[in-house]
Amino acid sequence: MNRNLYRSLVIIFLSFSSLKSFGQEKSPFYIKYSHTPIEEVDGGHISQLEAQLLLPMHKGETFSLATGIAPEVMYLENFPMDIGNRVYGLGIPVGGKLKLNDKDEIFLATKLVLSSDLEDISAEDFTFAVGIGLHRKFSENLTLGLGLGYSHQFFGNQLIPLFDFDYQISEKLHFYGRFPIQGTLAWNMGGRSSSGLEWNIGADSYRLSEETHNSEYLQYRHFNGTVFYSHRLYKNWHIKLSGGIAGQKYQWFNNSDSGGWTIVTIPLSDQPEPIEELQNNGPFIQIGFLYSF
Repeated sequence: MNRNLYRSLVIIFLSFSSLKSFGQEKSPFYIKYSHTPIEEVDGGHISQLEAQLLLPMHKGETFSLATGIAPEVMYLENFPMDIGNRVYGLGIPVGGKLKLNDKDEIFLATKLVLSSDLEDISAEDFTFAVGIGLHRKFSENLTLGLGLGYSHQFFGNQLIPLFDFDYQISEKLHFYGRFPIQGTLAWNMGGRSSSGLEWNIGADSYRLSEETHNSEYLQYRHFNGTVFYSHRLYKNWHIKLSGGIAGQKYQWFNNSDSGGWTIVTIPLSDQPEPIEELQNNGPFIQIGFLYSF
């Protein structure tokens, strides 16, 4: 499969993807591991292992279609809530892109996610998301996009404004992402290396076991601000190191405490009282291996 085809298909999923990702990689494949200590608990930490693989299904002159798989696991070591020590996610995205002319294209993407502790699996363990929007290429160096996403989480309904931007400021400086939830400012250091700054905010939820936790759920909100260094190992294969600060909030809710609306992470109504809550702020480190354009 040629490089231009992969680039076209990846743009679909950059337009709308799960809020689980740390940073916005221009990549059909990646695997990442991140680590954050729990400041209130000696020896406690939260680690995530996540991956993504995107595969083309159709490529026409005006219409492209792709799908993929996006698994993840979150390790909760010495976690101060009695909810187990692991939660999982398995996402199946499907996306399409319709080219209107040389400048404009419409994107539509959906994603179904199994999100739970996998102690028992049922239909109530699934979340889903859908998004639609428009991209316009203003020049060879600037592409902008507007759209709207909707995500059904266990805590309720989530609206996700989509403002995509991809601006090649200079030969060495590149600014891209999806405001306000993700962004990357990358500096080409010459040769095989680049470095820069990234931010990411998001909200996710995981269903707990019906047998042991009465189908309660864990809500997870986060912010990460990092400095990164990326090195090309061979052709388009890269290794990436990131480090910075993380702000994380974990809330354990009853099954009935859902149905409200949020914009990204901001509630639009009063939230119910959680069973337990943890606010965790501290250092964040991540290592990743990816195929990047």
